[in-house]
Amino acid sequence: MTFNQQISEEAAEWFVEFRLGHIDAAGRRAFDTWIRTSPEHLRAYLEVAAVWEEGSSLTAHRGLNSDDLIALAHTEGNVVSLDLVSPRPGQRRRLSTTRLAMLAAGLAIFVLGVAGMLLWHPGRDPVYATTAGERRILRLEDGSCVELNSRSRIQVRFSPQQREVELLEGQALFQVAKDSHRPFVVRSDELRVRAVGTQFDVNRKTAGTIVTVVDGRVALQSEGPAAILLSAGDQLTVSDQTPRLQPQHASPAVATAWTQGQLVLDSETLADVAEEFNRYSTRRLTVQDLADHPLRLSGVFATDPDFLLRYLRKRSDITVEESAREIRIIHHDPK
Repeated sequence: MTFNQQISEEAAEWFVEFRLGHIDAAGRRAFDTWIRTSPEHLRAYLEVAAVWEEGSSLTAHRGLNSDDLIALAHTEGNVVSLDLVSPRPGQRRRLSTTRLAMLAAGLAIFVLGVAGMLLWHPGRDPVYATTAGERRILRLEDGSCVELNSRSRIQVRFSPQQREVELLEGQALFQVAKDSHRPFVVRSDELRVRAVGTQFDVNRKTAGTIVTVVDGRVALQSEGPAAILLSAGDQLTVSDQTPRLQPQHASPAVATAWTQGQLVLDSETLADVAEEFNRYSTRRLTVQDLADHPLRLSGVFATDPDFLLRYLRKRSDITVEESAREIRIIHHDPK
């Protein structure tokens, strides 16, 4: 499973707060919301707890609910003992002097780092992100669900008057819980997508933002006071190159194929293909098209970049050059 540094840091912050005794009733409710947002949150918290428990098995804690986890955070068993004497029968094994010194130094750095994060970001709106090749499903406090594609980031701002999510990078599929008193708004640069009880996909690319409605209706607003209504099956691309916004009919299944680990290409340029696959690749894909006629690709591809590269290497008009940080795809006339 892909390591997510942000989730681990959030889990560490919660664990340190419990250990320092700074959690009040409101904090417990916030922790309950956080732990239920995603299975990854529960897994990360248990892993942090296991480190402090000297590598105890996580299996025994998998079924715990958030109340049990809060109780676990307060137990003395989560404190690493400094007693270095040989254990008597039935006692816990103590850490060796070398390992204890290493762990103490690591924990000191860890606590200082977490304390710095807590001081530097007081009351910030939460930001959720994914790394290359990772997808993440989040359940927001209002019951709405967000699925993040690889290399994507959102910031959530909820108030009594409005629910707002800003897509900072990448792509996300939103399933919005109905609340007629609090509109749900997704922002991508200057674009605003307003929805109530619907499902839609927002894809923020270099050339613009693509909105595809899967179910229900949304109101889309860019520059100017007028809003454009989109229904299920409608798709709209907003960019500097499209001053006149005109919805097109599209397949929601194609737009959301990434949730199934697939990309459906329809006469896409190599540059567009590279941009899509760069979300899933740890090495950047670059394109150089030297042929008389630019190459366009169509078909259903797995989101694994190796799948694309295997296909391209079989073509006589493609050369693939690899380095530690980059994969160059060169299109030329067939030899």
